[in-house]
Amino acid sequence: AALLYTSSEGQRRIRVMTQAIPVTNIGSDLFKDLDVNTTCNLLCKQGVDVSVKTTIDNARIRLQQICVDLVKAGKGGDRRTVSGYTVPQGPAPGETEDKQLPESLNLFPLYTLAMMKNVAFRGGTDVHPDERIQAHHQITQMWLDTSKSFIYPRLFAIHDMDPDVGYASEDQANSDDGFEEKFAGRNRIRLPQAQALTIDSLSSDGVFLLDNGVDMYVWVGRSTHPQTLNSLFGVSSLENVDPSQLMLQLNGDELANRVGAIVQALREFPGDQYLVSSKVQIVREGDAHMEARFFWFLIEDRASFQGGTFSYEDFMSFVNNP
Repeated sequence: AALLYTSSEGQRRIRVMTQAIPVTNIGSDLFKDLDVNTTCNLLCKQGVDVSVKTTIDNARIRLQQICVDLVKAGKGGDRRTVSGYTVPQGPAPGETEDKQLPESLNLFPLYTLAMMKNVAFRGGTDVHPDERIQAHHQITQMWLDTSKSFIYPRLFAIHDMDPDVGYASEDQANSDDGFEEKFAGRNRIRLPQAQALTIDSLSSDGVFLLDNGVDMYVWVGRSTHPQTLNSLFGVSSLENVDPSQLMLQLNGDELANRVGAIVQALREFPGDQYLVSSKVQIVREGDAHMEARFFWFLIEDRASFQGGTFSYEDFMSFVNNP
């Protein structure tokens, strides 16, 4: 590329920019370096553009089709292409036709399902237009670190944590061992083990924290121990208590201090100092209104809107055999 411009001294100059970009005609070389989080960030933005210009249904269909195409291409990644056409070739000796998905694409179907069930593209009549527009606005301006949690929220069990969870760690960052998934915040607070986004991860005797980078939800089981409730909410029982009047206690005894450190760490985004802190909403087991909203984020379960009836297992089966 070249740019013709006039300098501050009135001189006409040409600035030439040269960049060497490696290319390949073997798909496996491309897929092994694919960043699934960056890909999903881009697809979300493209999905917003499609939904604004056409319909939400078309946006979901596009996301689904891209996933099918990418998985198909990933499985056939060793095939050579010439002028955009695949060179026919049979399987290598000892190789079956049903190839494994490249490691870099293992989470792509799961994240695609999460995008399809996200409030920005979710079908049905239970999403208010203002809420959907807000989600579109957030997606178009989201950095990669923020969009990861917005697409696939994190669910933590905070009633039964390992002894070192909720405390600052001296471990050095290492992206190869999943450091970003285990720690959060400037003080590198160790996080609990993330749970799968399915109702099977919940238990009536537990308390679970869900964070999507914009909102936080604390789901409280009806059989939670009174001591845990007292530590986190200052009450021994949630019976006859309005959850909207409760506040998660972020300091006090050991459990409250550890949960407070986790919440504060999840709220810290060094790349965006003006980001509004996530609001914490309390969801009591059996509260139909609040649980309906909370269950939106359990994307591995079936949803009731058209195009969202896939469970994760169903969607994997569809993607592998469209």
